[in-house]
Amino acid sequence: MKIAVNGFDMNYTIEGPEGAPWLTFANSLVTSLEMWDEQARALKDRFRVLRYDMRGHGRTAAPAPPYTIAQLASDVLALWNAVGVDRTHYVGLSLGGMIGIHLAARRPEKFRCLIATDCRADANEAYQNVFVERIKTTREKGMDGMVEPTLARFFTPGFVAKNPAAVDRFRAMIRNTAVDGHIGCCEALRGLSEGANLPRIKVPTLFMGGEHDVGAAPEMMRPMAAAVPGARYVMLDGAGHISNIEAPQRYLAEIEEFMTGK
Repeated sequence: MKIAVNGFDMNYTIEGPEGAPWLTFANSLVTSLEMWDEQARALKDRFRVLRYDMRGHGRTAAPAPPYTIAQLASDVLALWNAVGVDRTHYVGLSLGGMIGIHLAARRPEKFRCLIATDCRADANEAYQNVFVERIKTTREKGMDGMVEPTLARFFTPGFVAKNPAAVDRFRAMIRNTAVDGHIGCCEALRGLSEGANLPRIKVPTLFMGGEHDVGAAPEMMRPMAAAVPGARYVMLDGAGHISNIEAPQRYLAEIEEFMTGK
C-alpha cells in the first residue's frame, strides 16, 4: 500500500489483527521492508505489524537529497498519524534503529518500547568518511557499484558462503534502492548526532547487535545502553550487521520476550 506523507508516496504494509498492540519495523540503509519477512510472519498473529520503506528505498519515492535523521523520523510520525498508530513497539536495525532513538528521545508517548539493533548514536570522523565514499561511488557507478561492498559490511564471510539465496535477496534490495534515496540517507547518517539525547530516553529500551558488526560493534553499543536509564544490551554471538538474518531465532526470541513484558 502507498500513502502520501511529507510530500511523497511512502510504501507500507500492515498485518495482524485490529486491536492488537502495534509493532513497527524500520529497515536499514539500502534494504526494504522485506528484510523483516521472517519476524513479521512469526509475530503477526499477536501484533498489528507495520512495516514501511523509508524514502528512496523499496517502493517508496525518492525526494531530492540530502535528508536528515529528523526528516526520516518525521516521515515515520506522519505514517503513524495517517494509519492510526497511537502507541507502538518499535524495532529498528541500523538506520532504522537510529531513527527510533531520535523519536524515542522526543516523542516518548508514541512508544511502548524501543528496540534499537546494530546501530550507533553518533557519527565520528571515520564513520562520516564511510558515507562520503559511498556517496562518491554511487554518483560514479550507480547502485551497482555499492552491491558487493555493502554485502561485505552486512554479513560475515561464513554466512555468505552458506546462505547464497539469502544474500541474493539483499543483493537485489541494494541494487533496487534509488540513487537519490541512497545518497540522501548517507547524508543523514553523516550528520548523526544523538549521543547527547540518550539520557532523555525514558521508554523501555533494548539495544542489541551482532558480535561481528563492524559499524555498530558491541563496544559501541554497550555504552549506549549504559546511557539510557534502565536499558540493556544483548550481543548476538556470531552475527554480523544484519543480525535479524544471521541470527533469526535468537533475534526473534529477544525482541518477543522484551515486547511481551512491556
